[in-house]
Amino acid sequence: MTTRRHGQTSFADILLFGANIPPPDQLLDPQLREIDRLLDDGALLDEVVATMRRRHPQSARRGRGSTPAETVLRLLVLKHVRNWSYEGLEWEVTGSLAYRYFCRIDAGDVPDAKTMVRYGQLFADDFLRGLLARLVTAARERGVTRGRRLRVDTTVVEAPIHFPTDSSLCADVTRVIGRETKKLEEAGVALPFERTDVRRSVTRRLLEIGQALRRRGEHRRRALKRPYRRLLRVTGRMVRQATKVVELLRTQVSRMRGARRRLVARSLAKLASFIPLAMQVVRQTRARILRGVTNSDGKVISVFEPHARILRRGKIHKPTEFGALVKVQEAEGGIVTDVAVVPGHHDAALLVPSVERHIGLFGRAPDLAATDRGFFSLDGERAIQELGVRRAVIPHSGHRSRARIAHERQRWFRRGRAWRAGGEARISHLKRRFGMGRTRYRGEAGLKRAMFWAAIANNLVAVARAA
Repeated sequence: MTTRRHGQTSFADILLFGANIPPPDQLLDPQLREIDRLLDDGALLDEVVATMRRRHPQSARRGRGSTPAETVLRLLVLKHVRNWSYEGLEWEVTGSLAYRYFCRIDAGDVPDAKTMVRYGQLFADDFLRGLLARLVTAARERGVTRGRRLRVDTTVVEAPIHFPTDSSLCADVTRVIGRETKKLEEAGVALPFERTDVRRSVTRRLLEIGQALRRRGEHRRRALKRPYRRLLRVTGRMVRQATKVVELLRTQVSRMRGARRRLVARSLAKLASFIPLAMQVVRQTRARILRGVTNSDGKVISVFEPHARILRRGKIHKPTEFGALVKVQEAEGGIVTDVAVVPGHHDAALLVPSVERHIGLFGRAPDLAATDRGFFSLDGERAIQELGVRRAVIPHSGHRSRARIAHERQRWFRRGRAWRAGGEARISHLKRRFGMGRTRYRGEAGLKRAMFWAAIANNLVAVARAA
């Protein structure tokens, strides 16, 4: 018989007679099913519990019951494996029986996005580094990797900032200082000056700078100086006013009570930490625009992400990037063994520590270590060979002698160089699939969380795929 619609099963029918729904573990895709087995580790769960107990001094004994540690860990893993936002995580898990089972929520309440943001901030780089090492050990035990090969490369993880210009940095300074002084005035603090809203004036200066940038040559440089002087005058006055407020409130905040004291103390702490950055912005803008000093060493490119650096990597499609230089270390089998923020600009200094880290994880040196020519140094090549590396595939970066050319034309060297090229694909995968291209988290600690979670998600998927 042909019917128009399928009769909808009511909740009463489900409760009384059941439903034709398979068990939740059968609803998981094969990769998530294997990841579920990897996360079923009592020792790992103990570390998660210990980390969550450090949130507050009495978290272990007092207060309401928190979200179970197992649920928190699985929610964070699912978020980064799927590369969701916290809002997307809440939405997807709420409406999926499979995800509810994976996260051990079942019919319970799904933690909201703000709660998961706070839990995610608890897991710092020390815990995540240990979790990454644990996954490398699991991959070795399951035969996914044996640690016989090593390839290392560096990439840029972009910071969550707008394109840095001197005018936009001055506008950020005035906006932050104006917002905090307004909060203090609304809290009843008697400011030692008459607070004025400079947003309209700053917007006009930005428009004038934009019009001046349309000119060319010497006319452009002369036209820029006048609006920049006005903008610097406003910004400098705001910085001096903020300094006066901080000096005044340091003696008064101790006499305040209740919510007013907390609000004033919060704004005071923000201004105290912000003023040095604001002064640096004024100095570097005055030096570049008015005096023509274009040196970028030590330049602040964001007042919200002061750790971000200017990185010129020589790429045609993106010659200049803003963020942090990150080392990605990989073994065979697609397993990322280590990630770290690189403090300097030279890759050659990373070669020996990378091999030592590999030895610490696998208990042996790799047979083959492959990098690009940026890692080359004669001392480094000899050092890793002394550590036990039999074949160092590191192309010479300068003039090559005939003996060096013959050395690099050997079959094993050419094969190792071809295998090293696969590291570019791994970095691209970490950026596109697991969100390491541009971090969503703020601060230097947030950048480290982003890169570690990308490596952890990559290893979980690699081990699950090989099972």
